[in-house]
Amino acid sequence: MTNQMNILFDEIVVELSQEEVLQQKMAPANLAKALQLFKEHGFLKIDHLFSKEFIWWLAHDFIEGLEWSSEGELSVGAKASHKRFLVPVPFRGPFNSPRLYANPILMPLLSELLGHLFIIGSMGAVTSLPGAEDQHIHTDYYPLFEEDVETSYSLPCFGITMAIPLVDINLLNGPTKIWSGSHREYPKDKNLAPYPRYMLFGDVGSCYFWDYRTFHAGGSNYSCDIRPLLYLAYTRQWFNDHLNQDHLLLNEGEFQKIPEEHKRLFAKCRFDYR
Repeated sequence: MTNQMNILFDEIVVELSQEEVLQQKMAPANLAKALQLFKEHGFLKIDHLFSKEFIWWLAHDFIEGLEWSSEGELSVGAKASHKRFLVPVPFRGPFNSPRLYANPILMPLLSELLGHLFIIGSMGAVTSLPGAEDQHIHTDYYPLFEEDVETSYSLPCFGITMAIPLVDINLLNGPTKIWSGSHREYPKDKNLAPYPRYMLFGDVGSCYFWDYRTFHAGGSNYSCDIRPLLYLAYTRQWFNDHLNQDHLLLNEGEFQKIPEEHKRLFAKCRFDYR
């Protein structure tokens, strides 16, 4: 079954060419492929979106800033499940970089999926400690209209989670399980048997995207090391997340470092002075 899932997963990958990376622009054919795959499956992987050196810089900064309790648990962030924490990440240092939050290869894709006025809702890292067990299966948001679920799932995408591995992710340290097509209808009784299950994993530099409505779950971490998965939430400007606590830690000084053309991404930011 694992080999079958790996083969299927290869079909939902957009691999950037060296020319696209150098020009920092996705070719029209690749952009069309990315849009088609995302709309069909509810998720997508893009290879070579970030340089390994940049991701290693982010990873070092994040890991060095973690705080630990005397019991060996993280003392920052919210506990999402067994040995799995949602750690807020401030927009400062290498994280306050347009290479990360306004990647020029990525922006046209997000504009096509969320409209030109999309914003950033939160940034953090899902951090699985050694021994973390499988996470519960969930979506990042409920149907917009609970009285009309079918309509809710026929609407265009309103939110996207971008997940960036800060370490190489493999079958040992906890790939994300995700169910293809589950974003198009809310499975009755959450029965996901009819939906193909895939595993999201790969080397640093790759990036995953999924629709807020796509069912997914973090995998068990059987390794001896932590597995941090950075995430940024992009949403339409009118969307307010009443399910998850927004984490957008940005103070006024860091905001002033953001180029003028990107400040609109932080339209709902309330300055945090930590």
